[in-house]
Parts: sequence; C-alpha cells; structure tokens
Amino acid sequence: MSKRNNSAQIHVLEVIIVAGMLLMSLYFVRTFEFSPNIKTTDENELEILSEGILKSLEGVPDSEEHYPSLLARYLTTPYRNDDETFPYKENFVSYVERSIPEGTLFEILRVNITKLKENPDLSIRNDHITKYVNKIEVKVGTEASSSRIVVIDNTIYEVVLTLYLTLG
Repeated sequence: MSKRNNSAQIHVLEVIIVAGMLLMSLYFVRTFEFSPNIKTTDENELEILSEGILKSLEGVPDSEEHYPSLLARYLTTPYRNDDETFPYKENFVSYVERSIPEGTLFEILRVNITKLKENPDLSIRNDHITKYVNKIEVKVGTEASSSRIVVIDNTIYEVVLTLYLTLG
C-alpha cells in the first residue's frame, strides 16, 4: 500500500512541477514587449493625408453660415445648378495644394448620389452625376483615395480626394 501512496504523491508532484513550468514560461513570454510591425508606405501616408484634408474641411464651420461646413461650401455650385462651375474651386484647389507635399498630384471628384439614385441607369461617369474639381489627365505613381458624404440642401454628394505621388 505504501508503494501506491508514493506513486500517487509522485504524480501530484509531477502535476505541480508541470503547472509551475507552464506559469514560468507564460511569465517569461509576457516580459517581452511586442510592438506591432506596421510598415509605413507611400500609400498609407497618402491615404492618411487625404483623409486628414477632408476631415479638417468637414470640421471647419462655414464663415458665411450658409452651409454646414467649409467642405460643403467648397462643393456647392451657383444656384445649385450642377451644370455650372464651382465658385469656390480655386479656394478648394489652393487648400489642397498647401496641404500636400511637393510633387503630389491630386484629383477631386464630386458625385451626386441623389441624382444617381433617381436615375439608376446613368453611369457614375456621366457628366450630370460626376464633376471634377481638379482633374489630371495622366495618372502615374502611387495613389490613395479617401471620401466623405456631404449633404447640401437635401442633395447628397460624395466627395473623393485622390492623391498621386509621382515618380520623381
């Protein structure tokens, strides 16, 4: 009977030793600080930059108090007529130019979501649906886009800012 008692005690001791070893190994692994290995690329930087530009314009109130934000004022057209040019185009373009690094090209696209919903057969490339504030013909290099939804006088627009980091 004493042999059985000894073997049971040895099994209990083995379990305690294994549990202790597991706890020590967990403690050892936990002492290391793991930092995520996020690699910053041109695409990430461009996306963060374009998102920041739109977010900052969206957060600034319109000084004339006609629109919910400065972004909405920049996207508006005279008399709400989509066939007209943007009266604040130069302001918008100059703000973006001041906010981006040299050698970066950009394109601002405004899509009339309300009109697209009313005419689902129209393509997003249709001039009555899509307007460019600053359109570049040759798109080279790394690109990243960000967008915002803006409501102006019960009309829903999506504005897309695409930045192109040129090669050189």
